[in-house]
Amino acid sequence: MMPPPWFISILTMILSLAPKSMSANDENASSCSARIHCGDIQDIGYPFWGLDRPESCGYPGFRLNCNDDNPEITIMSATYRVLHINTSSQLLQVARMDYTESICPTYLLNSSFNSTPFAYNRESTLDIWLFYGCQPLTDVQNNSTSTQGISSQFECTINETNIIGYYLTRNVSETSFDTVIRNTLGSCNYSVSIPVMSSEVPSLEEIGNSDILEEALSLGFELRWSANDSMCKSCEDSGGQCGHDLITAEFTCYCSDGSYPRDCRLTPQGTYTSLVNS
Repeated sequence: MMPPPWFISILTMILSLAPKSMSANDENASSCSARIHCGDIQDIGYPFWGLDRPESCGYPGFRLNCNDDNPEITIMSATYRVLHINTSSQLLQVARMDYTESICPTYLLNSSFNSTPFAYNRESTLDIWLFYGCQPLTDVQNNSTSTQGISSQFECTINETNIIGYYLTRNVSETSFDTVIRNTLGSCNYSVSIPVMSSEVPSLEEIGNSDILEEALSLGFELRWSANDSMCKSCEDSGGQCGHDLITAEFTCYCSDGSYPRDCRLTPQGTYTSLVNS
C-alpha cells in the first residue's frame, strides 16, 4: 500500500531540515579540531590545512607543508617559507624559498597573487625590482646622480652563466633616474618584482649591496587573506569546526550533529534547530 501524498511531503520536509551526513561530519568535526604544528608555527587551524588537517578542514590555496621543521606554502607556482601567521588579523608573513639562499635562483619568477585569496599588506609591504643579465655601469655612471634607489652591481651565476645584476627600490620609469641608468636597465635580459617589508627599504637604499638585499629577502613580506573568516568565527563561537565542502565548494561548519552552512545553531535552510526539535 502506497503512503498518502501528505505523508511523503512531510517526510521530505523533515529530511531536508536534518543535518547533512551525520556520521561523516562527526568524523570531519573531529579531524578539523586538529591543529598544525611545524617549527615556529604552532596551533594553526582554519583556513590552513595539511599535515594532520584534511583538505575539507581548510580553504583552497592554504595548504601548509612542513619541510625539516620549516612550514611552507605554494602560491601561483612559487614556494614560500612561512615566517608568521596571525589568524586574528588574517596576516601571513612569508619569504620566497628560492631567494633564501641565493639572490640568483635558477628560475626567475615574479611574485604574483592575482586570482588568489592573498594580497599584499600595503601597510607594510613594497615591491622592489631585480634586474639580471645587464651591462656593467662604470663607477662614474653608477654615481652620476645622487639619486637613491639603485644598488651597486652584483654578480652571480645562473645556469652556469656569469651575469651582472642590480636591484631597484623605485620604478625605473621615474624621471629622476639618469638616462644612462634607465637605458642600461632597459637592456637587461631579465627582471622580476619581489615584495619586501617597507621597513627594509631605507637600508636597501642606503647600503645598496647584495648582502643587504639577501637580508631583506630573508625577512619576507606580509600578505592579507580572505577566506570566509567572519563565517568561521560564527561557526567557532557556536562550538563548531570550520571547513570547506569539497563538493559544493562552499564554507561549512562541522558540528557534533552534522554540518551546517554557517554555525551549529542553524539548519541548512536557516531554521534554528530548536524549532526543528520543538
